[in-house]
Amino acid sequence: MSLILKDITKTYVMGGEEVISLDRVSLNIYEGEFLAIVGPSGSGKSTLMNIMGCLDTPTKGQYWLDGQETSQLSNNRLAEIRNQKIGFIFQGFHLIPTLTAFENVELPLVYRGLPTKKRHDMALSALRQVGLEDRMFHLPKQLSGGQQQRVAIARALAGDPPLILADEPTGALDTKTGSEVLAFMKQLNEKGNTIVLITHDPEVAKQAERVIRIQDGAIHEVWREHP
Repeated sequence: MSLILKDITKTYVMGGEEVISLDRVSLNIYEGEFLAIVGPSGSGKSTLMNIMGCLDTPTKGQYWLDGQETSQLSNNRLAEIRNQKIGFIFQGFHLIPTLTAFENVELPLVYRGLPTKKRHDMALSALRQVGLEDRMFHLPKQLSGGQQQRVAIARALAGDPPLILADEPTGALDTKTGSEVLAFMKQLNEKGNTIVLITHDPEVAKQAERVIRIQDGAIHEVWREHP
């Protein structure tokens, strides 16, 4: 899954004034790459991830995802792309508290309209991948923070999306658990998933093959941690 962003600009109107969140960002992300995007709070990195994830559209510029230009697509088509091609991992886990781990992982597959047996098999396989088969019937409140994040990863993996977008995935975890989550993401990358990791922590970013720094809505640095 490759991503191409060309002159992406995103503006908002707040208090009668135009605020620039992204300022002519151009970036290529290659199939199978593990990229980290770093920057301080308010730098534009989450806005950039929202555009990459088809959760938002640019004010100006073009975005190609897997060879398809997305900036003019309908909301329904963007929702289809999100459901079929992108897995999201968030800092806050975003699990539904009244659903079990299994039901949380299965839910996006329900939206996709898959037959019951197929989605059950896919959800179980994803939970096995993250080592939580024995916790599949537990509610989120019955799981540790690390286990909840692994459920969130399983949910992202269940539909076998080629692109994984992770927004501060270790931000709510202790150091040891965060390291385990990052190690698992590296394993996913080695299996062929394209991974984009958003973080404010340079140490977390070091897990990626390539790192870009964004500040004030513009890319200022690009470097490789493993030349």
